[in-house]
Amino acid sequence: MRVPDRTLPTPRASDARGPGQHGSGGPDLRTTVTGLGRPATDRWGVYATAVARWELLLDRPAPEPTQPGRHGRPVLAPPFVEWLMGLDRHWVTHPPLALPRTAALRVLGNGVVPQQAATALRLLLCPSRGAGVNDVNDSA
Repeated sequence: MRVPDRTLPTPRASDARGPGQHGSGGPDLRTTVTGLGRPATDRWGVYATAVARWELLLDRPAPEPTQPGRHGRPVLAPPFVEWLMGLDRHWVTHPPLALPRTAALRVLGNGVVPQQAATALRLLLCPSRGAGVNDVNDSA
């Protein structure tokens, strides 16, 4: 399996606050999505391959990554984070739950990506099946 060269940053609980850095690395998710190209031709920029692949794997298109904030500026949209984590649509953003945006982002940022959890359990329960898992990017 070939992993795209550029993947979007991991959602975190702190994405509910303003823009910032992702640890000592690059921009965090909320900063990254607000800086993406707006025209459809450059919609995902350097992340286009990763987004297209995830859309294919999830069998549903990526939702809008941002939504208008309180002051009209774009802010990270919880449905996008939900999609990015591979969760079912409305897993956290179900309208009857009526979670405010910041609370939804906090829940998602503190959540577990099911595919990562399943892989971790497989590796813990059957270590021999995990041989070569860390070598996915070696061919890059």
